[in-house]
Amino acid sequence: MIKKSALALSVAMVASPAWAQWPEKSIELIVAYAAGGGTDVTARVLQPMLERELGQSVVVVNRPGAGGEAGHAALSSAKPDGYTLGILNLPPMLTIPITRDAAFGPGDIMPVAGLVEDPSALSVPASSPFQTLEDLIEFARENPGAVTIGTTGVGTDDHLAMNYLAKAADITLTHVPFAGAGPARTALVGGHVSAAAINLGEAMPSAEEGQVRILAQFGSDVSELAPDVPTVESLGYDVQMISSRGVGLPAGVDPAIVERLSEALANIANDEAFIARNHELYTEVNYMSTQDFTQYIEGLQADYQTMWDESPWQ
Repeated sequence: MIKKSALALSVAMVASPAWAQWPEKSIELIVAYAAGGGTDVTARVLQPMLERELGQSVVVVNRPGAGGEAGHAALSSAKPDGYTLGILNLPPMLTIPITRDAAFGPGDIMPVAGLVEDPSALSVPASSPFQTLEDLIEFARENPGAVTIGTTGVGTDDHLAMNYLAKAADITLTHVPFAGAGPARTALVGGHVSAAAINLGEAMPSAEEGQVRILAQFGSDVSELAPDVPTVESLGYDVQMISSRGVGLPAGVDPAIVERLSEALANIANDEAFIARNHELYTEVNYMSTQDFTQYIEGLQADYQTMWDESPWQ
């Protein structure tokens, strides 16, 4: 059972009664990537349950572009009235402002709750000669730059996974960024790239259909949802990269709304139907309260800044 945190209780006590009736109209849920990817899937699974909890319609709006910058910027600049939410995608929400002068910063977004996680994975077309990760690495070592890797964009977990694997294996890969996992997967299945770094949950449907072969995934452990897929670390390369997704609001939203939305998301995260549906889509539910999610983001931000200072990923 998920209990209210001390932070949530304090938020409730100072909340303005002006927002007691929220929500009173339709809510927009921004996805910073194209339809068909893991972030979009998270939003689509969440949508009907959020509508049930809040009693209003929730409209999913895809705002892809610049590796997730367009969507996160749209959320950060929205009116802080509680009628614009966004699926937060980590690490891009943190790495984009580190990588470049972005149109938003992490401080412009209020984390509300963490919901799911999904490790990055490296996949090849079913027709690829690469049967194992070592096959790909050996070829890349002998043919620098010849292996093209599609990703969901610069600064995403998939881009970082590819970048740090290349460093760990001492190889040169050619990065091919896309607007999201959907376009990257399409290019992979079509054989337009040698391989693609997309999340495990995004690759599994195509793998089950025999269209792609997943060589390895970047989680800390073998996933119960894909027990036959080895971790990159178990194959001798010290690289881990996991996508965490949650819900956020523009900074400055009334505390009463944050509390109401936090309660709704906690209920959803505890719902067996939500957990089961995510498992069907090869995604693990990993709920974090407002306080825990905020602390998690702060820790990741410090970690990624250190990684960038030591070894920039572009």
